[in-house]
Amino acid sequence: RTLRPARPAMRRTSPPGKKLSTLPRIESSTVGLDSIEAAADAEHRAAARREMPGGPAWREAAERASAGGSCELALIERGLDDADVIALVASLQREAAGSALTGSRPINNVTSLDLRGNAIGDAGAAALSGLLRGEGCAICTLRLWGNRIGDEGGAALVSALARPNSSLTSLDLGKQGQPVGDAVAAALASSLPRCACPLQTLDLRYCGMTDRGALPLAAALPRCRALRFLDVRYNAIGATGATALAVALGRADSALRVWVTSNAYNDQDAADLAALLSVDPTTAPLAEGQERLWF
Repeated sequence: RTLRPARPAMRRTSPPGKKLSTLPRIESSTVGLDSIEAAADAEHRAAARREMPGGPAWREAAERASAGGSCELALIERGLDDADVIALVASLQREAAGSALTGSRPINNVTSLDLRGNAIGDAGAAALSGLLRGEGCAICTLRLWGNRIGDEGGAALVSALARPNSSLTSLDLGKQGQPVGDAVAAALASSLPRCACPLQTLDLRYCGMTDRGALPLAAALPRCRALRFLDVRYNAIGATGATALAVALGRADSALRVWVTSNAYNDQDAADLAALLSVDPTTAPLAEGQERLWF
């Protein structure tokens, strides 16, 4: 039996004029953990803006609003910024103008707008203020918790409450990226008593409000006939501001409830406030801090 010669090993060659592709070399000194995290964060923000194949999240909301009938729009943690909100407002206003001309449906059918956890600033807040001021606006609930609205934007939103026939019954401006509580409180003190605003619920938690804002807000409470719930917890209100709110509550509508716990006063201040309230018959029911006043 004869042995066949071994076949030569096959070598992989590239076509003439071409080279085999190789993986790019990554220098460890140029790619660090920070750059990887930054890229991942950028992709997360970009993905949040690509909610639907049809375009950004605001466009999806506008399409829902144009379908007719009452509509509650929720765009929570969608990465919306001022430009997105301005575009959304412009779209809603165009729909409102079209419906006013044709008379085919209500001028504005959006009754609730939930924009919590986005990146809305003063420009977006100003656009929303313009929407609230529009003729025929039917928005009853506006939730803006956890955005980046500053003094100007907060004041603009609150000033919209003074428009005739305002429909807003619930406003959430809690936990903005900067302390807006004093500016918002001053605007509220100016706007609410001047109108028959139906606002019933106001959330101003984590807004950095101090006594400077609490005092004018307290002065306005007795004239806010529709207000039922005021939440100013987790601010920087001291004993002076808390006392002013409590005394004003005694003169306000009996249905109003105020939460003022977790602020800048201590246990002794709370005990002194309870003693002060118990002396006056109009405020004595508030002294226990369980029915209408949580302090």
